[in-house]
Amino acid sequence: EWTLVFDTETRTDMGHALRFGVYQLRQAGTLKEAGIFHAPDIDFKDKEMLEAYARANQLEFMTRDEFVEDVFFEKGYAFRATIVGFNLPFDLSRLAISHAAARGNQFGGFSLKLSEHKWRPRVQIKHLSRKSAMMRFAAPFQWRHSRSGLKRGRKQPVERGSFVDLNTLATALFSRSFKLSTLSKFLKVPTQKEDTDEHGKALTHSYIQYAVDDVQASWECYGQLLARFQALELRDLGPHDVYSEASLGKAYLKQMNIHPWQELQPGCPPRLIGAIMGSYYGGRSEVHIRRE
Repeated sequence: EWTLVFDTETRTDMGHALRFGVYQLRQAGTLKEAGIFHAPDIDFKDKEMLEAYARANQLEFMTRDEFVEDVFFEKGYAFRATIVGFNLPFDLSRLAISHAAARGNQFGGFSLKLSEHKWRPRVQIKHLSRKSAMMRFAAPFQWRHSRSGLKRGRKQPVERGSFVDLNTLATALFSRSFKLSTLSKFLKVPTQKEDTDEHGKALTHSYIQYAVDDVQASWECYGQLLARFQALELRDLGPHDVYSEASLGKAYLKQMNIHPWQELQPGCPPRLIGAIMGSYYGGRSEVHIRRE
């Protein structure tokens, strides 16, 4: 099982364009490759410093385009890797060269174009709430069915990929909000996310180390979250399918063979359902002391 963990550092203007990023590629938990990638228009001095850091720490060094083509697609997509990050939709959007409304299967949301090559699939993102989003690869712009398979009535399914936003998974498991710094402290991982005031300033060795540590902390948090998720023993639910606490509850109900009401009583008139829902009243209670 392959895992691609990455994080981006951006400029501090309103566009928050990519400045540089860090990644790790792992197989069954073992680190196979790690590196730094940078924006094509990065300052020359910043590029020299990043390259020197990468050389000193035996990291791969490449442009954004090389990371997208040679790592994200050639390894992450081709190896069916789980793509992991904290606030992942934001980091994916930093890699995009254009965007548009998503099409097909009523998915909605928007799609990100990461590569100039037409055969590379776009990444589709649909925000469900402030803390969760559906993410998947769109169908690639190429014929993926074989003639022999079509004659037998077999079509090759679209490889949608597995995207895990650590923020979403942690919120669903623990019913509270996190930043990467608070999550790393909460899970007590070896590499703690540190704060910095160097965003947008001249690039330094300590800031690059900060970014590298962020990815390591993300990987360690993912390992802890994955272990806790697997302890729930939900057979038909993967960590990439979790969007909220409700995802876990629905999976338990399905595993207990408890079917939805409308599935058991499909003949209930829609007008009656509307009247029932229109009469619903939701109240709010304040509880000042909890979890004690």
